[in-house]
Amino acid sequence: MQRRSSIALLVTLLWSCLTGAAQNIDKSAAWPQFRGPASSGIGTGKPPVEFGPGNKVLWRVGVGAGLSSPVIWGGRVFLTEFDRGSKRLATVCIDHRTGKILWRRTVVPETIEKVHEISSPAGSTPVTDGERLYVYFGSYGLIAYDRDGNTLWERRFPNPENPYGAVASPIVAVELLILNHQGKEAYLLGLNRRDGKTVWKTDRSAFQYGWSTPVHWRHDGVDEILVLGGDFKPNQRLMAYNLADGTERWWIGGLPPCGKSTPVVGDGLVFFAAPDIMLDTAFEKENPDRAAQIYSNNASRVTAVRPGGKGEVNQTHIVWSETKGVPGVPSPLHYEGRLYTFLSGGIVFSRVAKTGALVFSGRLGAMGYYYASPIAADHKIFIASEEGVVVVLEANDQLTVLARNTLDGAILATPAIVDGKIYVRTATHLYAFGN
Repeated sequence: MQRRSSIALLVTLLWSCLTGAAQNIDKSAAWPQFRGPASSGIGTGKPPVEFGPGNKVLWRVGVGAGLSSPVIWGGRVFLTEFDRGSKRLATVCIDHRTGKILWRRTVVPETIEKVHEISSPAGSTPVTDGERLYVYFGSYGLIAYDRDGNTLWERRFPNPENPYGAVASPIVAVELLILNHQGKEAYLLGLNRRDGKTVWKTDRSAFQYGWSTPVHWRHDGVDEILVLGGDFKPNQRLMAYNLADGTERWWIGGLPPCGKSTPVVGDGLVFFAAPDIMLDTAFEKENPDRAAQIYSNNASRVTAVRPGGKGEVNQTHIVWSETKGVPGVPSPLHYEGRLYTFLSGGIVFSRVAKTGALVFSGRLGAMGYYYASPIAADHKIFIASEEGVVVVLEANDQLTVLARNTLDGAILATPAIVDGKIYVRTATHLYAFGN
């Protein structure tokens, strides 16, 4: 307890210093983690509306298999790969101006974790604080590199034994590196980002097979880490943990199993999507009527929660909750006072973020499954389908599709927008598009 108290004091003192330093960072040139700054999905600049393999291409570079999203900082783009032949896992650094690969670092795990047929052992997105790049592979563990690819520290972990694979991404929160470790041994881990040593470790065995990336937010002078539970069992939770020591603060209980997306913060609220069980795609195709029946009886919901409270806050802090428009994998997007959710089949729902009132819903005109999360910039929303179509919407109060851009490969990784450029990873390439 004394150790946790001293860490809490240290984090509090460092927060004011680091917040001031962060104000000097050119945020238009950074997309530091999964879904960008503060996991918001919101970029800067004016990215192109219409683009494709022969249109608005700044550069294209071949990349290996993987589902990690590109992260960008200081003129460099980072992502991860998996080579099925050699069983090697790699981290790649790319020049954001030219697409030239600056360095590639590989690790060889003892065994490769088993993953879902659409997933990858390189499914977790790296995170950077501008000083170091932190990479997590479920088959290996955590690795910290400097900007030139030199290894600074490693933390090896046993194979997580997660049936869908370890896909939650690490995040940096003040001085800590946070990891939602999912699998046979489940816990939330807070590490000193400088040396990789454990600061705190909180048991999450009740949410053994979660897949949600943590979110750091600060409200009322308190720093919290939000994690959506995602086990196959009922009564899952959205949990809020104290950043300083990892202790539980409050939660929303009674959620359905299989939560995979990441919460998002906006308008002083937390928004999350909690889907019920998702069927295998093969079963859906072979038994469409039965699948529709199962889905019609599930307990999926999209919910807004105001901060604060202690323990279970279902009765006191839920602002609104709706059962329609719940995405299976893509995270919600809060943008310009609206909450957007996207469903497989190319369906979008837009709601007033503060009240949950439906603004519109409709079809995008691009069928298929949707796994990547939506992103936004310049009053526009970008959402990519597995079939390789990036749909661009106007962010207004009616469904206005501006473009449907077809690329030359499947898209499962969430794109990134930095300084008017959109970076899109397909099955075989990373594209940079710009005006």
